[in-house]
Amino acid sequence: MKDETSWGFRRGDLPEHWPTGPDGQPEQAALLIAAQSELGGGADVLLSMLGGCGIPAFKSGTLGKVIFGFAGRGVDIYVPQSMLEDAKLILDHPARLGDEE
Repeated sequence: MKDETSWGFRRGDLPEHWPTGPDGQPEQAALLIAAQSELGGGADVLLSMLGGCGIPAFKSGTLGKVIFGFAGRGVDIYVPQSMLEDAKLILDHPARLGDEE
């Protein structure tokens, strides 16, 4: 039985959750952040946070991992073009533990 959870993605689910245009082709990817550090798992935490908010994302530029174990110059984070503004809002206004409205 397939898990129907829509707010979280498992590794490898990106193509399934990436939006498509009217022609059925995958939507254009838009650069959200350039050179995000992989040290301390920052890029992976960001991908997880975006995925938890329903925004599929991926990182590119991990060539340095072969030699150093992490991308020394950082990685670029991409999201679907139609979700770019929402992703920027999430980054600009992250929820803080204990905040009340």
